[in-house]
Amino acid sequence: MSKRTKNPIEQLAGVGQSVWLDTISRDMIAKGELRRLVALGVRGVTSNPDIFHKAITGSSIYDSQIDQLAKRGLTALEIYERLAVEDVRRAADLLLPLYKKTKRADGYVSLEVSPYLAHDAAGTVAEAKRLWQAVGRPNLMIKVPATKAGLQAIAELIAEGINVNVTLLFSIPNYRDVMEAYLEGLEARRASKQPLDTVHSVASFFVSRIDTLVDRLLASRLTNLPEFSPVKAEKWLGTAAVAAAKLAYQEFKSVFGSARFRKLSQAGANLQRPLWASTSTKNPLYPDTKYVGPLVGRHTVNTMPLVTLHAWLDHGIVVEDAVEADVEWAKSVAVGLEQVGISLDAVGAQLQEEGIAKFLQPFDKLLAAIEAKRQKALGVTRIQVETLPNARTVQESSQAATEALYIPRLWGKDTSLWTQDEKVARAIANRLGWLDVAAKMRPMVKDLTHFAAQVRRDGFRHVVLLGMGGSSLCPEVCAKTFGAAKDYPDLRILDNTDPAAVQAVRAAVSLPHTLFIAASKSGTTIETNVFYKYFRAELEKLGVSNAGNHFVAITDEGTPLVELARREKFRRVFINPSDIGGRFSALSLFGLVPMALIGMDLGLLLDRVLAFSRGAGNLVSAQLDSGVRLGIILGEAAKAKRDKMTLVLSPKLASLGDWIEQLVAESTGKCGKGILPVIGERLASVSMYQADRCFVSIALRGDKEEARVSALEKQGHPVVRIQLNDLYDLGIEFLRWEIATAICGSLLGINPFDEPNVTESKRNTSELLESYCKSGRLAYPQPHYKTNRLTLSFTGAARKIVGERISRPKDALRALALSAEEGDYLALLAFLHPTKRVESRLQALRFALRDSTHAATTLGYGPRYLHSTGQLHKGGPNTGIYFVFIANAFKDVEIPGEAYSFSVLSRAQALGDFRALEAHGRRAVLVNLGEDIEGGLAEFSKLLGVND
Repeated sequence: MSKRTKNPIEQLAGVGQSVWLDTISRDMIAKGELRRLVALGVRGVTSNPDIFHKAITGSSIYDSQIDQLAKRGLTALEIYERLAVEDVRRAADLLLPLYKKTKRADGYVSLEVSPYLAHDAAGTVAEAKRLWQAVGRPNLMIKVPATKAGLQAIAELIAEGINVNVTLLFSIPNYRDVMEAYLEGLEARRASKQPLDTVHSVASFFVSRIDTLVDRLLASRLTNLPEFSPVKAEKWLGTAAVAAAKLAYQEFKSVFGSARFRKLSQAGANLQRPLWASTSTKNPLYPDTKYVGPLVGRHTVNTMPLVTLHAWLDHGIVVEDAVEADVEWAKSVAVGLEQVGISLDAVGAQLQEEGIAKFLQPFDKLLAAIEAKRQKALGVTRIQVETLPNARTVQESSQAATEALYIPRLWGKDTSLWTQDEKVARAIANRLGWLDVAAKMRPMVKDLTHFAAQVRRDGFRHVVLLGMGGSSLCPEVCAKTFGAAKDYPDLRILDNTDPAAVQAVRAAVSLPHTLFIAASKSGTTIETNVFYKYFRAELEKLGVSNAGNHFVAITDEGTPLVELARREKFRRVFINPSDIGGRFSALSLFGLVPMALIGMDLGLLLDRVLAFSRGAGNLVSAQLDSGVRLGIILGEAAKAKRDKMTLVLSPKLASLGDWIEQLVAESTGKCGKGILPVIGERLASVSMYQADRCFVSIALRGDKEEARVSALEKQGHPVVRIQLNDLYDLGIEFLRWEIATAICGSLLGINPFDEPNVTESKRNTSELLESYCKSGRLAYPQPHYKTNRLTLSFTGAARKIVGERISRPKDALRALALSAEEGDYLALLAFLHPTKRVESRLQALRFALRDSTHAATTLGYGPRYLHSTGQLHKGGPNTGIYFVFIANAFKDVEIPGEAYSFSVLSRAQALGDFRALEAHGRRAVLVNLGEDIEGGLAEFSKLLGVND
């Protein structure tokens, strides 16, 4: 019987070169393809992020495991590692007999550390050790890039006895450094009296990419060289890669033939073999085995993708020691390239940096794909962006955010995202507790649920929250969205100081069966304090014993409210983490205590938030975190003058708009910048909208979308869609928008965690009240028009626009409204009790103004808006026109222990804000409607020339 002819792969093994396979997938292992290739002579497997991306996204074989791991709470990164480790372990087991047969020379499977650790030596070592332990196979090689940080890690890992495949190696100087790191690791291992023969390493010298870049550089020289130039650049096309590899092999022989290595070899050390990587042909004009045949050599490895492997099997011709032939030619190539201005060393350095980036992209795509599958398995909502006129800018901004490590820095609470000022940084550091508050609150669910049950047992049928801004808006969203569960008390929010609003709450509840929540982060919020005084006195008037038992406080540690609550024997004091600002407190006790009292399932809500955010700090790509992505979209839209963020909400989610409005407006409206949330706007025809809008649609799954959203999209307006699976996804929305707002602030170059102009209006109010307490009257601005019903006062900026028409109110008001240019907006600011009739008239006025000016319009009630859009009005761009409405109280309500009433307080707040608008040069008019609010609004609408 004749002896079987060896195939070209086996022939390579016969002359000292091992063939490894440059791909891996579960399909290949499961279907026996890898086993078949090993039988043909393949002696190892290499992998990288791109390979795993193609394997995991190109097959459904991983889907069920991803689903299971997601439901067990693993992050996208953890899921990827589980999948990769399992594949590598299976491949390693398949190759283990070969590993043993070759006495540890071959039979290896390579697994790469995260490409984001390319410049982090300590991180690389830690991850390499973790992966080494996770795979738990002796024939594993950990791939580490040959960067400066990577070199440090390589020496340490070799010393630890971990096999290393050094990757992203393109130049001779870098190769020398790699060999030095290997030798240093061996020497350190020998010094610690550890065996050397158990450690193996390869140095992956990337080949074809060298030709790709050099050929491109040569092409540019060919077009720029003078005619009849003696330098023939074209002769070097397609020569650089093989030449560089041949020269690298000479370096290998020199180093590992040295006396230094001989000493190590005598102690059992193994050669660090050169591995020719990137051996597929990129240029279709070149032979498909161009980077195999010329590089055959002893003690080398060639890792081939399947296409190259099949080509070599088909027509590969083995020439023994081919890599050692034509060395002088290789040197001449390097010299010739230098003559046309191309340095192989510089080319190698450039390719290494590009190589890191090229591995980042598929790694990001891989994690994004897994994250999508993970969130789908958990039913987590994601955002969908349909139209972005500045899509390229958003993409560039996302890439910049990725490279600047925005996500890990955000979750690591790195204040440098927003400032370099040490004082500001300290303040911001004390405002980032919202990032992990859900995890801190989860253990408290049982206690909060027990507290709510006790409140029910004690016969309370109503809960009234006394607060302002961040302490009241989230509870209001939940009360309006969920309502009270069966047999739970209803929840009302009081954040309006108009006496009619206070009386309305008083009339709506049975005081002996009402629990009041005094909510204030600082413990000094004026509205919370006066509401408490009023209702405490009302309870005592009714003879309710132990009135303090009807009150609960939510505040920070050490505030005056804590002292008051303990002194007055409140039912309970909830101390909230102090590192959370009011508008970011939705998932803290400020939100959860009221939620518990109306019977919401806090565990379900928080578990969804935790599933949404789990492992977020391990992500890097800005595309992977929907909150970061949303923040980038809104930030770039604002920079492109599309700063009117118009919310289109499902009816059941309508109240969410008020919370988002406060969060975004108060956080971004400063330093002449900001985003104006437009909420409660009935969508008009497309022609009504200017190019300053960005639309965000938030809907429940199954809800029919507003038809005009698609029409707006077709006209090129940016449209972002967010879909919630059900109402309990609201918790995710709270966190998503908090993340988006924080990132948006970074992009806009502002501090999203302060509110300087809110403080300004508060100061004005305090001064007005202090003056009132002394004189018995409030200081009103000069009236410019007065009738039996209306009084109008214009700011200086408004007077400049109306000019001599100020004596003709109809002309003056119309001139002011019509002064709105593209990008401006009109705001109706009402210090009134928002009855249905008042609301209807103001909304009609609002939409009439929008339709006549085509400008964005908003409607806010004071003092609530002072903690919301009020910051934007004064601190943001000077693009607003403001109509501030006050009225004379038909029936006032006194505040126990104060020298002023609710009516005086409400007016002082309005006048304080009007003063601030005046001080900032804003176009504004103060409108006193008198005692007949509806009649006053009707007359004002008539003056403006609009139908109400």
